[in-house]
Amino acid sequence: MTAILETRALVSGYGKKRAVHGVDLALNTGEILLVLGHNGAGKTTLMSTIFGLIRPMEGQVLLEGRDISGRTPAANVADGIAYVPQGHGIFKTLTVRDNLELGAFSETDAARTRERLEQVFSLFPILKERAGQVAGTFSGGQQQMLAIGMALMHGPRVLILDEPSIGLAPNLVERVMEAIKTINRDLGASILMVEQNVKLSLPVADRAMVIKTGAVVYEGAPEPLNDHVRLMTLF
Repeated sequence: MTAILETRALVSGYGKKRAVHGVDLALNTGEILLVLGHNGAGKTTLMSTIFGLIRPMEGQVLLEGRDISGRTPAANVADGIAYVPQGHGIFKTLTVRDNLELGAFSETDAARTRERLEQVFSLFPILKERAGQVAGTFSGGQQQMLAIGMALMHGPRVLILDEPSIGLAPNLVERVMEAIKTINRDLGASILMVEQNVKLSLPVADRAMVIKTGAVVYEGAPEPLNDHVRLMTLF
């Protein structure tokens, strides 16, 4: 398969402290790649570096074979990469509709914006029902749906999700995971997803990686990670 997004020997961190150590990652076109690891393993640092929030110390980030290392997040958004960080990343004092329209800030075609808005409403009907509601009054699960909806408003080819299940009740996690699978299947987005909820995220993944202390310790089919003993040795 052809990789749409890659990292090559990527090293990143904060100041002089390295949190990611020579990571090679390849997200293939049309797949969901799941990245697992314990707290502090370097997963968020890796995603932030890929998206341009942190400049890499060494190595490369490539989109369709083009080097985009250290490029600004705005440039990455314009090139079809969307990032949903931990903590939802919504504007809590604005309405649902205002948040979604802000998500389409880079889109100049009004008809395309309306089409994507309807796609989001179809995916998450609660957002349509409560389009005029202030986003900060939503539950955690509803805010996560809104954050994903905002990311979809500019039609990303690559969607990066950093722990979309964090803080959610199990039934809401299942709903969000179903939506992620639908986004991949029906909207054609290649998805790079960081998670700690192994049980509910493994079934939606095409491939999985495990990161431990900033390095890749497993890459391959997700099914072997259903073995709890093997998973714990990797964590």
